[in-house]
Amino acid sequence: MIENVIIYDIETMQECFIVVCMEPGKTPKSFTVSKWQNQLDAFVKYTDMHKDAYWVGYNNLRFDAQVVEWILRNYEHWHDLTGLEICAKIALKAADVIHDANYDVFPEYREWELSLQQLDLFKVHHYDNKNRRVSLKRLEFEMDLENIEEMPIHHSKTGMTKDEVFQTLQYCFNDVDATYEFYKVTIGDTEHPLYKGNNQIQLRLDIQEEFGIPCLNYSDSKIGDEIIKKYYCDEKNIDIKELPRKGFFRKSIALKNCIAPYVKFETEQLQQFLKNIRGLTLGLQDDFKEHIDFYGQVYSFMRGGLHTENKPTVFEANEEFEIIDWDVASYYPAIIINNAKYPAHLGRQFLHGYREMYEKRLQLKQSGVKDAKTMGIIGALKLAVNSVYGKSSDMLSWIYDKQLTMFTCITGELSLMMLIEQYEMNGIKVISANTDGVTIRINKDLIPKMHEINKQWEETTEYILERTDYQKIIFSTVNDYIAVTPDGYIKKKGDFLTDFELHKNKSARIVPLALEQYYVNGTPVRDTITQHTNLFDFCIRKKASKDFFFEGIHRTTSETTQYNKLIRYYVSKTGEKIFKVRKESSTSKAVKRSQAEAGDWVCTVCNYLPDASQLDNINYTYYIHRAEKIINKIRSGGKRIKTKVSPNQLNLFA
Repeated sequence: MIENVIIYDIETMQECFIVVCMEPGKTPKSFTVSKWQNQLDAFVKYTDMHKDAYWVGYNNLRFDAQVVEWILRNYEHWHDLTGLEICAKIALKAADVIHDANYDVFPEYREWELSLQQLDLFKVHHYDNKNRRVSLKRLEFEMDLENIEEMPIHHSKTGMTKDEVFQTLQYCFNDVDATYEFYKVTIGDTEHPLYKGNNQIQLRLDIQEEFGIPCLNYSDSKIGDEIIKKYYCDEKNIDIKELPRKGFFRKSIALKNCIAPYVKFETEQLQQFLKNIRGLTLGLQDDFKEHIDFYGQVYSFMRGGLHTENKPTVFEANEEFEIIDWDVASYYPAIIINNAKYPAHLGRQFLHGYREMYEKRLQLKQSGVKDAKTMGIIGALKLAVNSVYGKSSDMLSWIYDKQLTMFTCITGELSLMMLIEQYEMNGIKVISANTDGVTIRINKDLIPKMHEINKQWEETTEYILERTDYQKIIFSTVNDYIAVTPDGYIKKKGDFLTDFELHKNKSARIVPLALEQYYVNGTPVRDTITQHTNLFDFCIRKKASKDFFFEGIHRTTSETTQYNKLIRYYVSKTGEKIFKVRKESSTSKAVKRSQAEAGDWVCTVCNYLPDASQLDNINYTYYIHRAEKIINKIRSGGKRIKTKVSPNQLNLFA
């Protein structure tokens, strides 16, 4: 376990340089360089005293650590410079670092070249991936921190006053506090149900010990990839430097080569469907997309997996019918292993190493050992075996071979369709299918037939089905549902999620909370919403690009307030209409002015929210309407019901 950490952040203004450092449990220290003071020597001495610590930041490997390292290597030559001159030099360097990062240029100092050991939470959580990228300000919203104010002063400002330097210092303190809160999430010291007790730092130390991979600043995805590399190199007895740098590129892929030999159908409709797919050829940039209407259910076949086009509806188990979900265990890895597939350029040694990983994970799971280290290794191996499918479609990956991707995808979809065909032909209704499983509504008299079908399918395909029973399942779409098991476990996706990963937007969390209570316990949404006591769950986040800002116009006084690019607000009884406004200097062709909440709704901006129990001004009608809109959609089977809602109406749906 890492004991000695320093949480830090820097600000590089044209006329001020600030560092704030915090050792957990101790009073934070700050170091400022400006026209009024120069504490650079004190900061350098502080770094020398803490060379054994891990310096924890957010995107620090690409920014803070680069600037600090440059300072440590050059400050001895600055003794004759004024504070302003030093700030200008640092600001210029910071601009270069930002430019290189924006254009994916390798940083000047690689991790192993840095004087101070770094722990970058941005990388650990894979927020350096553009599809997951999230700013520290956004995390402050997702973590319900009291202050999410952005930098009040532009970095290029000249003529800074003492008060502006102090404001910048306070901003830096706030960012360090936020980084510390995120660090606690990372080590599992949190009440958040998705992160509680899950120490991502200790996991990486355990992986490093088990596999010899220095992965402290690696994302889960990168750890998985590195484990695969290790197994493959061990299997081939080669050094990691000898790995192929590129994947295997094909001009075209005949889909007849992407279908396992056991795939067969009995109905004429699916036989013809299979024949059509066998006749298709995909180019390098082509994607796979087919649809079929089978027994009144539309099935979509895509590279992302098979899924039904579910209408909003509710299914409940009763004395006559059961609702059962059948998932295929480790579906994509099993397809690859059972059918002996591998990237063409890597040979069968890849498959041998892959199977070894897969079997080691199973052995550890079956051992019954559940200490943190063992569970971490199981999780790491799961990441590795599951990542191969995604890596096989990534043109930048050494594993890339699109034919492997398509074989896994199409064989998986058609195999599930074989199961679906047998269910439907024998009177068992499939109500949903999604990637690696199917959900059925079955007459209890047909349970023996279901087991017979499952056994035959498992023997034919060599995959394993895993069962979950539901008492109730409610669909808004195939990817938006809430399901309740007989023992009370609740599974949620999409519209119904209440616990979000921190890179996702949990705005108006009160709505899915109310939906859960309504569908699980029968509690009216009005009761849940009006009796809820945490203002954070009513808050909504909006983020604007650099070309825009937010503006509030008070409904009664017409007073105008300008806000920065990120705002936190709730819909209120009194307050402002909020608009996203395009800057005059912008060349963007986007709409010049748009309202954050359409219609007559007014809002209260609360970027600083020290007391989340102040609920007097919440306009509950807005949140009731949002919840009831989803309920009505499900109740009507997807038909649109037009409703006009007044902001002053307490309960539209009495």
